[in-house]
Amino acid sequence: MTPEMRYPGGVLLSSGHASLARGVARATPGSVHALALGGGYTVGPGEGRTVYFGRNRPLVHICLGEDDREVSRRHGELTCQDGRWWLRNTGRRPIRLPRSQWLFAEEDAIPLTEGYTPLYVPGTQDREHLLEIFVAGPDGGAPCPAEERPT
Repeated sequence: MTPEMRYPGGVLLSSGHASLARGVARATPGSVHALALGGGYTVGPGEGRTVYFGRNRPLVHICLGEDDREVSRRHGELTCQDGRWWLRNTGRRPIRLPRSQWLFAEEDAIPLTEGYTPLYVPGTQDREHLLEIFVAGPDGGAPCPAEERPT
């Protein structure tokens, strides 16, 4: 990623960073954390901030499927808008979300919920590239456990 793409307070995550599936350490409420095999990026919320992912390492915040030409150079983006993070597909291949939901390039962006969301981008042959997303809740961590929520 080129230096001009970095946001104030944005932090690069190393390729050896632990999975986001178990949450993140206390973070800025509303911050987004994104991690792929080759590393990731975390940044606090800010209207209009956009975090790019794809295989072109110099022009994206998170490099995904760097050696796979089925992954677009800029395959997608996470944009902070109206206090939420939104996912948009800008690549040729669809992005698979939980519950077998697919996001295609011609579709509108979808809002991400607080907590963990795994995204999969299909590659060559039977390869799939995982992009882990974690959006920090209002307390800077995961959403409160279900047993603590009112019914």
